[in-house]
Amino acid sequence: MKNKKILFLSSRLPYPPIGGDRLKNYYLLKILTKHFKVHLVSIAEEEIPKEFYTWANEIKLSYKIFKTPKYKFYLNTLKSLINFYPLQVNYYYFQDIQKYINEIYKNYNLLFATLIRTANYVINKNKPKILDMADSIALNYKEAIKKTKSLFWKGIYKIEFKRLLNFEKKCIEQFDKTLFFNKNEAYFYKNYFPQKVEWIPHGVDESLLSYNKFHNKYKNCIAFFGKMNYQPNIDAVLWFTEKVLPYLNKNINFLIIGAYPTKKIRKLEKKYPNVKVLGYVSDPYEILKSCLAIVAPMQTGGGIQNKVLQTMALGTINILTSLPAKPIGGKNGSEFLVVDDPLEMAKLINEIYENPQKFEQIKYNAREHIKKNFTWKIYEENLLKIIQEVLK
Repeated sequence: MKNKKILFLSSRLPYPPIGGDRLKNYYLLKILTKHFKVHLVSIAEEEIPKEFYTWANEIKLSYKIFKTPKYKFYLNTLKSLINFYPLQVNYYYFQDIQKYINEIYKNYNLLFATLIRTANYVINKNKPKILDMADSIALNYKEAIKKTKSLFWKGIYKIEFKRLLNFEKKCIEQFDKTLFFNKNEAYFYKNYFPQKVEWIPHGVDESLLSYNKFHNKYKNCIAFFGKMNYQPNIDAVLWFTEKVLPYLNKNINFLIIGAYPTKKIRKLEKKYPNVKVLGYVSDPYEILKSCLAIVAPMQTGGGIQNKVLQTMALGTINILTSLPAKPIGGKNGSEFLVVDDPLEMAKLINEIYENPQKFEQIKYNAREHIKKNFTWKIYEENLLKIIQEVLK
């Protein structure tokens, strides 16, 4: 397949691999360049890190990066008043990128768009094409309307839900295959398009399965792990600090680990003496591995939470709400612990603090579950089968 050429579209530069979509595209491109000649078209809102060029050369990835000032993204959203497309579809749509794609797309055997943000560039092209939708933002927004604490985002979700649902259906109809990593969302759309939807769960870095660094200073800590300018992560942390933290043993510290913490998140350190906002950490896994437990009390958000897969791969106790637990599979009390009531969650964390040995088996089970179901090797095998089917 090395003589086949793929045109790969990404709404954000897949480097550094921070955040769900960047992390996934980082590994996805590493896989695709092993088997195909791949040309990346991507948009950069910030300065392009020098390490990106080194990485691209290492995996033999050609690229065209469109460096675009922030104000142009905001201007793009005004188009939604006229064309009624979802805000984020307009936000990432630029005429100069469309012109470039129009000039080159015929030279490629397969068009590979990631997220609905890039779908519009190739949706009408008469070429084999795959959309890695990842997760349904429409279904995510439907739930987020009920649960988000931000009035601003509640308003956005209400406006966007119907637009997103219509656009996602249009995409699935037009692309040869659309990939989801959330089984429930894949099955929802399979009811409409049984031949066009594929469930393909993402992987985790397999080195985490044998990671064993441990630091005793974190043994009485619990942690949340995720990019901290992402609204569902903000909602989760605020819910936890307001409704669970006050009922925890005072010897337990809560660590918030993740890039780009907002002012609201940083202020939690002043409000709660046992909260530490660590921000970006170059090796967060030593801290996570050493913690008493990891919490992912998601109230909003879609797809599979990469942060949960990563911490399970480390062999940790993960305490989840039902939302992130559903798409992972596994059983409550075996691979992870599921609690939606905040007082019950506080009670459970205190029990783990007082008797950690009781929960040791969960650590082993979590790691084994990831090893059997969520490695990039498994993902690669499934992805190549889908691509071969589309190319035929």
